Amino acid sequence: MYPLVATFLLTGGRRSEVLGLEVGDVSFDRKTITFRPNKWRRLKTKKSHRTIRLWPQLEKILRAYIFGANAPPGRILFPSPSSRVTGEAVLDEIRPLMDGVTAYAGELYLMEGTQRRRAEANEIRTKAFRHTYASARLQTLDEGRPVSIYTVAKELGHSDTAMIERVYGHLGEIRHRAKVVEYRVQQHGKHLGRRLVELRARQRAGARP
Repeated sequence: MYPLVATFLLTGGRRSEVLGLEVGDVSFDRKTITFRPNKWRRLKTKKSHRTIRLWPQLEKILRAYIFGANAPPGRILFPSPSSRVTGEAVLDEIRPLMDGVTAYAGELYLMEGTQRRRAEANEIRTKAFRHTYASARLQTLDEGRPVSIYTVAKELGHSDTAMIERVYGHLGEIRHRAKVVEYRVQQHGKHLGRRLVELRARQRAGARP
């Protein structure tokens, strides 16, 4: 689940797009990930066929996954557990896995417009990761300048910028600016408090952050 969740969070891909990725869609040479139609799934629109940047944090995670002991056995990047027995198949039912991840994460919050509220135990779904990526990407730099809404819309597979402007307009003009999209708990230590101490203890014990 760690590489899968990281791919959702660091590509902004839709559920079917990420689950239908093939190993060959990840290029470590070009540092890109390509969402394209294949035998496992179609894409939502023509604009959904796109190539986006492979962010450094995701590159590290996927390298360890693809070339590690638990590497995917065939073409599918995230195959169904049954693939080793019944033949290659896309991972389909991920709700129980998602519930396990959110239970492990502990206290989580969702944004509704400009308001934040505590999320219910079974409420976090892959669409939340897509929104998280969009919010983070809008706060990055593109060749030293604030990234354009058009670029973010294109990366998400939208045909225009209307949805980005409507949903993420609350971010405002003054934002934190970063060179890359990444998620590291250490930078939020001031707000996490005791939770960060617990996460660091898990990391020392060998668990995933």
